[in-house]
Amino acid sequence: MDNVENISYNKSVIYATEQFAKVIKEYMKIIHKKHNIPVNHNEYILLEEIILNPGITQGDLARRLSIQRTYVSKILSSLENREYITRKQKTKSKQIIAVQSFATEKGEKTLKEARNILKEEAFQLFSLEEREQLSEITQILFKQIDKITKIYNIKF
Repeated sequence: MDNVENISYNKSVIYATEQFAKVIKEYMKIIHKKHNIPVNHNEYILLEEIILNPGITQGDLARRLSIQRTYVSKILSSLENREYITRKQKTKSKQIIAVQSFATEKGEKTLKEARNILKEEAFQLFSLEEREQLSEITQILFKQIDKITKIYNIKF
């Protein structure tokens, strides 16, 4: 096994992960456009999280997805304006303590249709063996993400 000190950055797992993320992000843009999916990929991700966690707040979405609250707010406004979600103020003693997000029927239908398209595209792109390998890699990466964010107290 190569000594870590002898591996150049552009041959490292960190660089490969960065490049994979960039390529997949561009690939997702292409797929959304190709199939006329009515939500972009970032909207899709937030909509999915709202469906999986009804009543989730903007702050919780930002933390779960590791993105800035202001960007989450912008996406939520767009989703709400297009009637994919509704937002409701959670109050305590007449004081607003949080704004919760809920998917509408239109949002749930859109997500389901988009998920089916993305799943079909993934099946065409990756072989069964590659999908299994990517599943293992995903688990490893999430463990490392948790480890690094805890060690360095990284917050979004």
